[in-house]
Formats: sequence, C-alpha cells, structure tokens
Amino acid sequence: MHSEEPTPLKIHSNQIEAAGISDPGRVRSENQDAIYLDHGGVFMLLADGMGGHDRGAEASTSALEIIQEYLQPEVIAEELCDITEGSGVPTEIVCLTSLVDEAIRRANDTLYQRNRSENLKRYIGTTIVGMIIPEGENILWFHVGDSRLYRLRDSGLTRLTTDHSAHIEWERNGRLGAEPGKNVITRAIGPSYSVTAETLWDTRQKGDMYLLCSDGLTDMVSDDDIARILNDGGMCRRYARA
Repeated sequence: MHSEEPTPLKIHSNQIEAAGISDPGRVRSENQDAIYLDHGGVFMLLADGMGGHDRGAEASTSALEIIQEYLQPEVIAEELCDITEGSGVPTEIVCLTSLVDEAIRRANDTLYQRNRSENLKRYIGTTIVGMIIPEGENILWFHVGDSRLYRLRDSGLTRLTTDHSAHIEWERNGRLGAEPGKNVITRAIGPSYSVTAETLWDTRQKGDMYLLCSDGLTDMVSDDDIARILNDGGMCRRYARA
C-alpha cells in the first residue's frame, strides 16, 4: 500500500509479529515507498519506486501488487506439489525460489512494457526486498536494488543483503576510478528488458528480529544506530520478529 501520510500496519500470527510504516520524512513531500504485509504472516515486501513523483509510487505499488499474487498460500501449495526432493535444498526453498523468479520476471515485464509503450523519457522502476517465512525453521529473502534486509540476533545486527549499486561494484573492483554516488543502483525492476533477484535462505532462530527498509532509512541512520534502536526495543521503520 502507498500513502503520503505515515501508515502503520500490524500483523500477529502463529509465525511472527510484524509491523510496518511508510513515511515521506521531513524533506520530501511525496513518498515513493510501498509496503505489503501478508495477513497470515507468511511474507512481507517493501519497494522503493523511482521515476519522479507519482510515477515512482506507481512503480513500487504495481510491483508489489504483482509479486504478492505469487506468494499466496494456495499458490505455494500448488507449486510444492510439482517439486521433487533430491537437490539437497529444502523443498519449500526450491518452491519459493521458483515463485520469486516468476514474480520478479512478470513485474519487470509489466513495468518495462509500460515504459516502452508510453515512450517515457525517464523510465519508471523500483527496488524490492522481500522476506518469506514458510512453515518450519527456514526463511528465504530476496532483493533487487538497494532496499535492504537486516537481522538482529543475540543483540548483533547483520545486513543480509548487498546493495546492487555502482558504489558496491566500485569497492569490489579495488576502488579504481572516480568514486560513484552511493545511490546509483545497477539493478531495478522496470528499466531494463530483464532483471533477476538475488535470493538467499537460512535457518531462523527464536527471538530473531528482521528489518526491511529502503534507503530513506539507511541514508539517514547508520547501522550502529539501527542496532541500538532495535536492541532498545524500538520499532525502526519496519520490522518482523520471528
């Protein structure tokens, strides 16, 4: 959902307790973020649109509307029936990875075709970060762009995603050449013909806390401050407790 005003959401299920809020902050008049919390607590999504004003909000909202369709319980159950054991990866993770790939592909196709058909000079697009908590002990997350997922475990904060940005590539290449801006992303849904999400999984532990956030938070608040706020029991933008 998208709103120009702070929009708190709360979910309580057997799996998790989750809360989310979307806020334009003190500098910008518009908010291009969109968030989606599944009522059953199975998954949550956050997107940060780009393209200027309402078009950025349009991109993020459209992407979430498409992606959430692929992560509904009945869709997951049907996909599980078609998967055979034997890869060494838990069946539910194989299933979810396949669904995420399909969802990202369709969302990208939709926005890309919209860019082409409307002959936009400034293409719309969006980043995405998502977390899925199936039954059992495993958790899967995925992202495109620089929206992030953090995990707080035993008071220690870990960033689980790596930004798809020109600055990260510059660091990986030995910092050669001029330093690019930290907000120049190299992967997004919509601007290019194709895009893939980076998908990872792990085993969750009791008491884990997860934070999904856009650069609207991380540009303003350091990782150390995020860790302090979460350890103090505050809600920092968006969190989900496993």
